[in-house]
Amino acid sequence: MAIILPSTTRLLSERRDTLDRKTLDELVAQQDENRKPLARINRVSETAFLINDHQYELDTNHTDGFDFDEFVRRYNPAFSQYDYIVGDWGYGKLRLRGFFNDDRTETSGPFISALNDYILEDVNFGAAYFVVHNLEARPVIKKSRNTRSNHRSNRSHNSRNRSAHRNHRNHAFEGKKVTAHKPPIEKRHNMVVKAEEKSKKHHFIIRESKN
Repeated sequence: MAIILPSTTRLLSERRDTLDRKTLDELVAQQDENRKPLARINRVSETAFLINDHQYELDTNHTDGFDFDEFVRRYNPAFSQYDYIVGDWGYGKLRLRGFFNDDRTETSGPFISALNDYILEDVNFGAAYFVVHNLEARPVIKKSRNTRSNHRSNRSHNSRNRSAHRNHRNHAFEGKKVTAHKPPIEKRHNMVVKAEEKSKKHHFIIRESKN
């Protein structure tokens, strides 16, 4: 019977984990290669290109970080609202991040003036990165406070109406139950019913019997 030493077991486990990670990385890379672009991107020159017929230009290309093909694969139409798109590399993967011009007061950021802080704090030290300038950034449409307030008011009003309707429906068939007052059973044997004729109409009067 073969004896497997703990060190051998640990080595096999580490090798299996390495193979699993390698296989996973290969699958991710294959998936990235097969990913279809989400926008129509055409390169005009080394620094200019069109995204869905809107003009963009390469503003900064630190250590040749801009890879056009990878940018096409990673680009998402949601970036069209930003004035700048910053891309940086980490572990062989391209990451994109959008920034607004500082004068875009209709937004809460992030703004391009914070680019240096972003590079120092979030980008791997010494990593390649690039900055693409969107020359035709689309405006950000924000819902006004009045619209949101009216929506909440209407929703509250509708809720109250539904509640009132349910209460009305629940009480629509409720009535006060009237119970006729009857004398005790032991006194009923002294009661007789006498018909009294008056104006050709019969009235029944209950009187006590003298017997």
